[in-house]
Amino acid sequence: MDITAETAADLLARLCAEGHGLPARRDGTVVDLGGSGLRIAVDAPDLQDNGLVAQVPIGVGHPRWGEVFAWDQAVGIGGQDRHPVADALDGWMHNVLPVFAAMALPGGDLAERAWTTQVSDGTRVMDVHYGPLSVRNFGGLDEEFHRAVADRPPTMAVVEELFTGYALPDRPIWLYTFCARTPSGPMTEVTLLNGDAGESFGHIADHLPWRGHGSVKSWALAVPR
Repeated sequence: MDITAETAADLLARLCAEGHGLPARRDGTVVDLGGSGLRIAVDAPDLQDNGLVAQVPIGVGHPRWGEVFAWDQAVGIGGQDRHPVADALDGWMHNVLPVFAAMALPGGDLAERAWTTQVSDGTRVMDVHYGPLSVRNFGGLDEEFHRAVADRPPTMAVVEELFTGYALPDRPIWLYTFCARTPSGPMTEVTLLNGDAGESFGHIADHLPWRGHGSVKSWALAVPR
């Protein structure tokens, strides 16, 4: 089955409307979520491993950050009764969209999947919406690890450092982190405002009790008050 950006966007709109009661309307490759101001752009899926794995570029737009979209690569793994693109879109909806829903769709079921805290540098205050966490356990990640990553996910470690001297824009800041421990060594990726910031934050998962192999990914959205 050949899934284009348009058919992926159509599937995402149906997931939003039928699964969460959102006023989703597809216009080409963009899904408009009504009066919330949120728009979701979907690019063409990239199928890999003989079609078993899909990478789907998805971006979130909102008037508070102009014409720019907050982009991510959603990854899905196919099963006997599920296409990998459907898996990618469903995972993205439940692990990424909640941080934007917390700002623009408060009170809904997606917003309830995110946590919100306040962070201040002494002169400004931001509401930080973060989580949920996407954890893949390749073996050995125990309950202590899961508690530690829930208490202080790597994405929040980055947010904390941003408020210790960085020049921050007076508009929402989005970021996500991907941290892993594999047999070949550690891996840390930090994407801040669509840019690679990994060199500056390569240590942000060192506080976690890695006793096995696995990965953790999470988003955050910091919104000025």
